[in-house]
Amino acid sequence: MKQSARGFTLLEVLIAIAIFALLGLGSYRMLHSVLNTDEATRRHELQLREVVRAFAVLEQDLAQAGARPVRDGYADLRPALLGEAEPATLEFTRLGWRNPLGSPRSAWQRVRWQLTGSTLERQYWTVLDQAVDSAPRPQQVLTEVRNLQLRYLDDDGTWLSDWPPSEAGSDPQQRLQQLPRAVEVSLEHPRYGLLTRVLRLPDNPPKQNAAQPPSPDNDTPPEVPAS
Repeated sequence: MKQSARGFTLLEVLIAIAIFALLGLGSYRMLHSVLNTDEATRRHELQLREVVRAFAVLEQDLAQAGARPVRDGYADLRPALLGEAEPATLEFTRLGWRNPLGSPRSAWQRVRWQLTGSTLERQYWTVLDQAVDSAPRPQQVLTEVRNLQLRYLDDDGTWLSDWPPSEAGSDPQQRLQQLPRAVEVSLEHPRYGLLTRVLRLPDNPPKQNAAQPPSPDNDTPPEVPAS
């Protein structure tokens, strides 16, 4: 006599469904946690990369700094490197401006680093000795910066909050061309807190003869008028 096939009872089916539902819920939560961790890691990596890149660009600029004063739009002389404490601003002339298109311009470039709101900006001019309408072109380097502080190391090993140092009796042309030995950059980031880097400048920065008259297309620093 054949034995009739026996199926699952309703209770067994419900138990199986409950087990699979629990497994599915656990897998979803695990996958969701992995995705959140991966997103947080990517965001952290992106922020760290932006901070590293910002310091690298500034370090590259300072490594090519040169003793080349300029004139502003009102023909006033500005030092080769000008540092102000309030607000923290670093403006200087650097060599090595790439020219892949062979444009008729100088290889020197005037740049300025400053904090605009909460954004660290690098500004540059397309000319050295500027006209009244010569406006800098801003480049956003790092966002979410809470504070920026700059200090300058002189030849005596003293840290100064402004540059160039005000020394009575010093030669005006030498003062305009004088560069610090290093620049200390401190910025406050919401994730990494206070970050401080000491960036060294060239030991023998390139200089130009100050005897030639200034010109918008001339690489020679303008002559200092006699006091």
